[in-house]
Amino acid sequence: MNIIKSAIAGFVLAWGLSGGVMAGVVIAGNAPFTGGASGQQSDANSAPYSQNFATPQGAVIESITWWGFHGQDSMGSDFDNFLVSLGGVVQTGTLAVTPVFDFYMYVLDIADTALTATSLSIVNDSFDVEWYWQSAAAVGNTDAADAFATAFHLIGQLPQEPGNKVPEPQTLLLVLGALGVLSMSRTNAKQGCSA
Repeated sequence: MNIIKSAIAGFVLAWGLSGGVMAGVVIAGNAPFTGGASGQQSDANSAPYSQNFATPQGAVIESITWWGFHGQDSMGSDFDNFLVSLGGVVQTGTLAVTPVFDFYMYVLDIADTALTATSLSIVNDSFDVEWYWQSAAAVGNTDAADAFATAFHLIGQLPQEPGNKVPEPQTLLLVLGALGVLSMSRTNAKQGCSA
C-alpha cells in the first residue's frame, strides 16, 4: 500500500514540477516599437483595429499578448474593457497588465485552442478611454514606428515535424519522477523486510 501511495505522490510531484517547464513559443506577431508610445487608436471612440497574420497549420494558441497605451483624453485603465477577437470570435480568459517602457503589456491567458484564425482584432470598447494599440518596430528601422503594423504575440505550441517526435518535458518529468519514487519505494520495502 505504501508503494502505491509513494507512486501517486511521485506522479503528483513530477506533474507539478513539469508545469513551469513547458513554455509557449511565439506563433505569430510583431515586437513592439520601444522608442516611445506610438500606435493606432482602437477604442469605442474610433473603430476596432485589426491585424492579419499567417497561421501555421496545427498550431495551438495558449495566450495573446499585446502592447498599448492611453491617450490624454482617457479616464484611465480603471475604465478598460478589452474585446479581443481571433477571426471574429471573441476570446475570454484572465488578463494581466504590466507597465513596460512608455506603455503597457497585456497578456490574455485563454483556454488552449487550435489556431485557425488569420486575423486579430483588439479594441478597448469603452467611451471613457482613449486607447492606442502600440506600433511594431518598423521594418529596416527599429528606431521608428511602423504606420500600420501593431505589436502583438500569439503564444502557443507549434506542431511537431513528422518523424521528429521528441517527448514533451512534462512527459519526461512524469516518467522520471514516477520511476524515482518507485525505486525509492522498493528500496524502502527491501530494508523493511530485512529488519
